[in-house]
Amino acid sequence: MDRFHSSWHSIVPLLLFLTYSLHAEGQQAALQGARKLLREFPSSSSGVKQCRNTAAGLLYITDELGFMCSREEVDSHTGCCRAGTQHSCDKCTLTDKCCSEYESCVSCCLAPKHEAGKISKSTLRFPSFPQAGTWSDAWEYCSGTCRTHKGSTVHENDYISDRHHCFSTLRRPMLSDPLPPDALEGVAMVVSEPNQDCEQACSKSRKRCSPKHMKLLNSCDRLREKVGCEAGCEASRESTVATAAPGYVSPKAPKAKRPAMCFTAADKAGDVQCGGKEQHMQRLCACELRGPPSWGDFVG
Repeated sequence: MDRFHSSWHSIVPLLLFLTYSLHAEGQQAALQGARKLLREFPSSSSGVKQCRNTAAGLLYITDELGFMCSREEVDSHTGCCRAGTQHSCDKCTLTDKCCSEYESCVSCCLAPKHEAGKISKSTLRFPSFPQAGTWSDAWEYCSGTCRTHKGSTVHENDYISDRHHCFSTLRRPMLSDPLPPDALEGVAMVVSEPNQDCEQACSKSRKRCSPKHMKLLNSCDRLREKVGCEAGCEASRESTVATAAPGYVSPKAPKAKRPAMCFTAADKAGDVQCGGKEQHMQRLCACELRGPPSWGDFVG
């Protein structure tokens, strides 16, 4: 589509010439003029570089070389930026690779350090639809994955953050600092059944709840790694909810319970415990191995 628009602007003189010639000098002159203009018309076969670009930006455009420029700085013949900044990450946060502008997201994603070309070959276009295959190249991957995704929205029409254009595999913005790489080493995040505490949830997989790790899960980011939080996520001071936090309200819960909502415990993250449950809440639990099995594990 971008190339079509660029080509259209360039072929307008040809159409005007044909119209004039048909009236002024007849069909033969028109055909001769058309051949002349077509010989001069730039195309990829003539060695003129043609760029795919984001096209739809109101103020800015990013081309496939990673240059982000104003619309006025785009070459209408080629679709490439004549000026601008290459691999611009000014509107992005690199901890979660999310940006406040689509064009900046694409430009930043194309930076060599992000290895978009390599990632594209192993990343599905639609994770839930493998038949669609993977992205064909870095441009397709960046321009596609930077588009707003349902994982970056709540209520289907609100954004988790204004940084909702992401080129990370998670494809949604983080609201808190990431955990250190080894923070949850040896610990599995498990989602309980409704009205089940974390001791019960962990014991089902022969693990035990780890109180010291529970407070690390008390964030919307950790919840969104495991459940949808389709209705949003917020801190709660209501005692019955806070004791079952961090947790997710079952989508089948009564409307008054705010189904598909996620809750964290407000102000008392250090007091998040393994016990505590609520009829319609599914808790996010930190489960660690019990250690070597004992005889009691096999009897009773």
